[in-house]
Amino acid sequence: MINRINLILRAKNITARQFAEEIGIQPSGMSHIMSGRNNPSLDFVTKVIRRYPEIDANWLLLGKGEMYASEASLPEPVHRPEPTLFADEPDELPKVEEPSREPLYQDEAIREEEAAAYKPSYMVSAPEPQASEPQPTSTRTLERILFIYSDNTFSECRPAR
Repeated sequence: MINRINLILRAKNITARQFAEEIGIQPSGMSHIMSGRNNPSLDFVTKVIRRYPEIDANWLLLGKGEMYASEASLPEPVHRPEPTLFADEPDELPKVEEPSREPLYQDEAIREEEAAAYKPSYMVSAPEPQASEPQPTSTRTLERILFIYSDNTFSECRPAR
């Protein structure tokens, strides 16, 4: 089959690398096939036939017949209308159903409880202190400073007393 692939390359006047790119395989895979290290797979043959439908599959696989398929065996070309700039557009766009806006959880307490259950321990915050009268600033002292890093480690600094 290597000889037949070489004939295709010469007939198309392309390199093995260009051929690999056109059929959608890695150039290294093509090199392995051409050197005889790997045999062509069915996927390889399928890609060749899809890219070059004029190549006769029997010739490529078995070496029988002619390189180019007869006109009768070629697939019919697909005729698609040319796109136009001002194509007929529908007057009204199709209706798209809006997704439901209801919350997934009816009870907020359940939602918060479940969310907390999935948080790693270092992310669970201490409970909020009960509301009390603010302390005057003169009696408040700095207790500690936490530095939290992006790799989820931390360091703690406490003031000297």
